[in-house]
Amino acid sequence: MGTGKLAAALIVFLVAVSAMWGFIFYKGYTPQLGLDLQGGLSVTLTPAEGQQVDEGVLDQTVAIIRNRIDALGVAEPDISRQGETVQLQLPGLADREQAQEVIGRTAQLQFRKVLAVIPPDDPEYADTGPECGGQTDAVPPPDRRIVLCERVLEERTEANPEPQPLPPDQWSKLRVGPVEVAGADVDGAVAQLSPDGFNWEVALDLAGEGADNFTRVTGELACQPEGDPRRQFAIVLDGVVESAPGVAADVVCDQGITGGSAVITTGGGEAEAKELALVLRTGALPLQLEFQEFRSVSPTLGRSSLQAGLLAGAIGLALVCAYLLFLYRGIGLAAIAELAMFGIMTYGLIVILGNTVGFALTLAGIAGVIVSIGIAADSSIIYRERFRDELRAGRTIRTAADKAFDSAFRTNLTANTVSILAAVVLYLLAVGPVRGFAFTLGLSTIIDTLLLATFTRWLFALIARSPRLAQSKIMGLRTGVITPEPKTAAAGGRAR
Repeated sequence: MGTGKLAAALIVFLVAVSAMWGFIFYKGYTPQLGLDLQGGLSVTLTPAEGQQVDEGVLDQTVAIIRNRIDALGVAEPDISRQGETVQLQLPGLADREQAQEVIGRTAQLQFRKVLAVIPPDDPEYADTGPECGGQTDAVPPPDRRIVLCERVLEERTEANPEPQPLPPDQWSKLRVGPVEVAGADVDGAVAQLSPDGFNWEVALDLAGEGADNFTRVTGELACQPEGDPRRQFAIVLDGVVESAPGVAADVVCDQGITGGSAVITTGGGEAEAKELALVLRTGALPLQLEFQEFRSVSPTLGRSSLQAGLLAGAIGLALVCAYLLFLYRGIGLAAIAELAMFGIMTYGLIVILGNTVGFALTLAGIAGVIVSIGIAADSSIIYRERFRDELRAGRTIRTAADKAFDSAFRTNLTANTVSILAAVVLYLLAVGPVRGFAFTLGLSTIIDTLLLATFTRWLFALIARSPRLAQSKIMGLRTGVITPEPKTAAAGGRAR
């Protein structure tokens, strides 16, 4: 690659990094801190004795708890399972009583008529009802008309056969009437394939007074025109409309669906149907959970540890930079620039991931970044030592720089692949803060590999192609290189 193309590639790279940070500043993003750095509550829940714990029901319990925590407005909560134990890390939350009440509350499943639909593009959307995904009335009053948010899915496509949930700001709002059927009236709900064998549906059974009310309400809804939102029946759990199926066209007005049984066509796949069936069966928490541990975490100790860790990292980094300058002179300064770029990219991605996918930075995660600084420094040193080896073999500075990259990159890729695989295994098998360490270690190692293949290679190649820099003693391109002495022919005969 010529000097012009190398310079252009390096400029494009720097513009891309600058654009990333411009986006961060434009959005006002800041790193999301974990429980140990921000403080908050740590909660451990276990199933009460004498209960049979089913895998699917336990997953649904965690999902319901996650929805309740989101209603508290907790930023980046960490909710995970450890066997049959549910571990909650709630950074920034100080109200212990509020958290305990919301987490342990028995939810109420409600069936309400839909009176109107307010889509996100409606001018009234922002000023009507609750903020979707934010604070909501967890158990709406049964005797009042109210506006609730509807959890919606993306439409299925050939590339995405299983629809994924849309973000809360794209949910519709539904104006619903008073409760017509209570969750206690649900006798059973099972996900099943439709008779045509292509779609999934939920078979719903109601008992007692709920069956009579269901017949009456569906008869009233059937009197509404086809396509009218008022023909829908909202299924509400924890203040969120989980589904709003419409009454089928063949249901007779004022007659309704009789017998206490109904079929809900979800329009989605198997996963959506099973989730809705589980919601209908278990409007309350499917399991009775007990608070095994409930403690407040102060950020003081975490911040003290953070300051000590950052100080130790800064001292170590300063020593590494001094060693690089001493050993490689000018190209050691280029290695320091590579380390600086590594830090800029790693920190920028951590900030973006924290504000997009919910990654929270913890002490363990910072430890993973500090460990990876050594990996990044190692990559620069490998490249420079391979460069010296090529010079000793008699190559020119320019050729040695190109040949050294091929050898150094193979070594770096092999070593970094092992580190990435170890980080992936650790992330999948570990729980809690250890996963943060594994994530940042893996992320930093990937960034190091990409930097060696781009920024480091192009910067070093530009230095090697500059005649003034190549001959400068300050740059030290030939420093520490001992070239072998030329061999002389052996003298023949005797000296006279």
